[in-house]
Amino acid sequence: MRKRDFPSLDWIQIEVTSLCGASCFYCPHTIYKDRWRHGSMSLETFKHIGSAFEMAKLIFLQGWGEPFLNEKLFEMIEIAKKVGCKVGLTTNGMALDPETIDHLLDLKLDILGISLAGTKSETHNHLRAGTDFERITQSLMELKEKKAGKNASLPEVHLAYIMLKSNFEDLREIINYAKRVGSKDVVCSNLNFFPSHQLRKEAIFLDEPKKNYYYETLEGLKGKAKENGVNFFFYSPFLAAPMPLCPENILRSCYISHDGLVSSCVFTNMPISGKAEPGHIEGKKEGFPRSILYGNINHQSLSEIWNSDPYKSFRHIFEVRQKGIKEDIALVIDAVGFQVSEKQKIDVRNDHPLGSLPDQCRNCYRMRGV
Repeated sequence: MRKRDFPSLDWIQIEVTSLCGASCFYCPHTIYKDRWRHGSMSLETFKHIGSAFEMAKLIFLQGWGEPFLNEKLFEMIEIAKKVGCKVGLTTNGMALDPETIDHLLDLKLDILGISLAGTKSETHNHLRAGTDFERITQSLMELKEKKAGKNASLPEVHLAYIMLKSNFEDLREIINYAKRVGSKDVVCSNLNFFPSHQLRKEAIFLDEPKKNYYYETLEGLKGKAKENGVNFFFYSPFLAAPMPLCPENILRSCYISHDGLVSSCVFTNMPISGKAEPGHIEGKKEGFPRSILYGNINHQSLSEIWNSDPYKSFRHIFEVRQKGIKEDIALVIDAVGFQVSEKQKIDVRNDHPLGSLPDQCRNCYRMRGV
């Protein structure tokens, strides 16, 4: 593959398996279990992607399943690390036994993300059935101890917290928990897809009366995190106007499913048979972003797929939107004669119609900033 055929990417996200032993009540894997396409990526398929690794800063081994259920995971990490990439994954934490922890330390995995839905067993175990908060915590404590014993900085532990109405109060302890288990990074995400209608009541960004409360609480936690040397990032509890650019960074990343199918993001490549059930946004019918696939890595190189006409046409829409932002901000600067404020920049960014988006993105909550 020639370097000029493939740009520098921030990351390639790879679903090494769609299998999972947990039954999180909000997850498509649980809701659509009768239609789920189960499978794990073969080492051969992974090696097909390997020719593109040198073009990416990060290889993230995470999709719609639990990465440690792929028996070739350690070999995959080793392959990507040898190329010189950073390598990360997100796990439910149940596979972090002493032997696995030793493997991750030896491989120098860069990022170990841990999915959480609470800061106490009662909350987490209820929302993420099949996982055990105390067991996960003990594993993270063991990892922290072994890192200290080896004077190792890797893997960095990132806590990935799903924000729901029913677990929001648990967040107040997340900074203390992060310090306890040796994590310096916390990311709080919204439930932004509803595989069943009843899950809508869990979305904090649809809880109009309490939006300011959620925001003020999160800002307070951000301040506490800074005081304690923890990086704290949260997605907004406010449903914004359509954003000009996708938060999934589709101009500088791609997603590959366990069976080699390439898409722009994880949301357009869910392993189910048939369509996801529709919901409603502001009274209008919505659904999961349509499955849009640009090729299979088992039959084409990633550079060929990336440079295919359909994929280029999709990205072009966002390139135009990106160009429009820069031009609009430049016009404001020329008009007022000084640097525009962040608020003015946000106003410009939000002044983009939903209708100009690709069809598969128009009903996606990610495009609304949550």
